[in-house]
Amino acid sequence: MSTFDTHLDSWAAYQATAWGRIRYRVVAETLERTCRSLGDGPLRVLDVGGGDGGDAGPLVAVGHDVTVVDPSAALLAQAVAAGDGSPGNLRVVEATLDELPTMGLGRFDLVVCHNLLQYLPDTAAAVATLADTVRPSGALSLMSPNPPAEVLAAAIRRSDLGAATDLLTAPVIRSETFEHDMRRIDADEAAAALATASFTDVTRYGIRCVTDFLASDERKAEPAFYAQLESLELALCDREPYVRTARFWQLVARRP
Repeated sequence: MSTFDTHLDSWAAYQATAWGRIRYRVVAETLERTCRSLGDGPLRVLDVGGGDGGDAGPLVAVGHDVTVVDPSAALLAQAVAAGDGSPGNLRVVEATLDELPTMGLGRFDLVVCHNLLQYLPDTAAAVATLADTVRPSGALSLMSPNPPAEVLAAAIRRSDLGAATDLLTAPVIRSETFEHDMRRIDADEAAAALATASFTDVTRYGIRCVTDFLASDERKAEPAFYAQLESLELALCDREPYVRTARFWQLVARRP
């Protein structure tokens, strides 16, 4: 049983929070924009580390053909249940990123790898493996926690200046949801790996540009306040300088 399988309740609780819902809502928007840029008709999409299909679900719902790869059988079962009856096709494969080259899945119009790189030892190697699954003129979407946001959240939201100072140089941070160490990966590191893999035309998005700096979690749960917050996050997700300090960075790159 994987680390993630032992924390399914914590993961479900996170997804139900206002900040969890905003994360998925904004990513659904950025992926929808990416799909529109790739052309008409159903796309072949690969979601590596896609777990319970949180990012895959909206894509399947509009008719795309999505394959979710993840090592957790329990999460994949949830993805199948959530996708049942959707217009698109959903396929799940129990495997890790390292196994991709031996699986013969072919190439995809869009490859998604969100919240996985920070659990892997080598960003460049992971991006190189993902790159091999992207067709010419296809796109690759990467997302991980944004180190500057962690510093600011500690100082602004929690008023913990000691923690903020430590986070300036800390190579890892503890995931509260999964009780597991994560590497702190800057967007520039991922961008360099994409350039090495010959990806161009990189678009940067910011996921949760303001949500994590609001001290009151109770306000975020109020329907009217949440609606305003979600609207603001959608407006900020592609705007400088807000993308630089968002809770997560997302890079969408095109293959020539």
